[in-house]
Amino acid sequence: MQLKRLTEENAEDLKGKEIYCVGGAESYLRELCHTYPVCDSIVCAVDKNVRNRVGIYVDGVEIPVKDVACLAGDLTGKALVITDDYYQEKYELITDVLGTGCPDMTIYYFPNKETVYEGPYRSRYQETPLADIILFRSGPHAASYVKGMDFADNARALFEYMLANGYNEKYELVWLVKDPLEFVRYRDVKNVHFFSFDWSVSENEEERDAYYRALCLAKYIFFTDAYGFARNCRKDQVRVQLWHGCGFKTRVNFVRCEKRYEYTTVISELYAKIHQDIYGLRQDQVLVTGYAKQDWLFHPVEGWQEKLGVRRAKTYIFWLPTFRSAKEQLQNLNEYELSGQIGLPLVETYEALNGLNDLLTSEGIILLIKLHPFQDRSRIGRIDLSNIVLLDNEQLVEADIPINRLLGHADALISDYSSAAVDYMLLDRPIAFTLDDVEEYEQSRGFVFENIREQLPGKELYSFDDFCAFVREVGEKVDSTGEKRRKLTAVMHQYQDDNSCRRIADVLGI
Repeated sequence: MQLKRLTEENAEDLKGKEIYCVGGAESYLRELCHTYPVCDSIVCAVDKNVRNRVGIYVDGVEIPVKDVACLAGDLTGKALVITDDYYQEKYELITDVLGTGCPDMTIYYFPNKETVYEGPYRSRYQETPLADIILFRSGPHAASYVKGMDFADNARALFEYMLANGYNEKYELVWLVKDPLEFVRYRDVKNVHFFSFDWSVSENEEERDAYYRALCLAKYIFFTDAYGFARNCRKDQVRVQLWHGCGFKTRVNFVRCEKRYEYTTVISELYAKIHQDIYGLRQDQVLVTGYAKQDWLFHPVEGWQEKLGVRRAKTYIFWLPTFRSAKEQLQNLNEYELSGQIGLPLVETYEALNGLNDLLTSEGIILLIKLHPFQDRSRIGRIDLSNIVLLDNEQLVEADIPINRLLGHADALISDYSSAAVDYMLLDRPIAFTLDDVEEYEQSRGFVFENIREQLPGKELYSFDDFCAFVREVGEKVDSTGEKRRKLTAVMHQYQDDNSCRRIADVLGI
């Protein structure tokens, strides 16, 4: 077998053949179909990732996504085209599946527009010494853009630490965001630049030059989530996956990341081993520093009630329900729309919601329900009550308040399987977990711990009555699970301070 780049010349070889696209990225398939007239010949996309095996629509035509095992049959009259950033990895996957059965077969890889543009820049800069540039990016890949997530999380916390401590006197601090015009407040800050990640394929040469100079010459590249944009970095560039958090859910679809970035950060030796296993990393790649955004917990934003329109109260409980997607999209992950009138766990009816509001009122507590950034607000019932406030992603983005700078004001937290609860442990305040679907979730998606209940640092809630009981405990200043939480904190967190950003910079020698 041989691997060839798909070009206008050899694209003729695909005519009359059934095409299997190896890689389930919708953006790649759309670009392939718009570049070459092959859409009608595509039988399916092939993806090892269970989460990606849902139909992809290109110009109204559905392309089914199948498991890689479908390549093991007779490939006579078929063509394989790799549609993925990591085409070498996909080629190795194909060779593993086909073995020696098709020695004369040519496997094509389709270079998307970004790959075509990046190549010449990499060649231009390959002998140029790296510059004092630190590059930041947060959020998922561009196709899954959600407002606010492109300047958030651990990457933002680390950037703000560096800015506050004068790192920009030596380094250019460069952000890749959706729209640089949203960050004009940094325009006059020395050595701080905001570029669009869309500039990677811009027709404007000046924009492309700025983007690829930063990407090709940055000494350090920090990202939270998406890392494909940095796939072709030089060996002397340091890529660090800051990730979202150390939580309870396992990673459903294993992809070895050992060669995709140099380091990742975690909060303890316990999670170092977990992340080695679920991300396919070497021990020396996992840095136990604490998470950058955990520093925010100790420095909550001032004036948050006025900024968010929340009235003052004696006590605040924050509830962070985990995101659930539609069943047909993520059926293998047990991510789903909740039934009931409200769309929230345990509190399923308006009668229950009103009863909860009465209880909160009597206890002098306001319950703030913060939706996940991916959560569709329209799927949640109307909540307009005196002591229950619903906050969505747009409100926090508009107020420019990261969630961990808000949680510092929470007297207690209600979560389920979110890593936010693990962060919140550092404040040593009551936590509760809604576990109405824990057995179903364990059997489908699963957890990083064998016995999840033993590792939950808080009160377990299985019913509406349990929910109300926890509210009463908080109102009465009862911390019934404090001893268990503190024991787990000692194991889950190696550090319990606001110096995670400093440790990250120090361990990397920045």
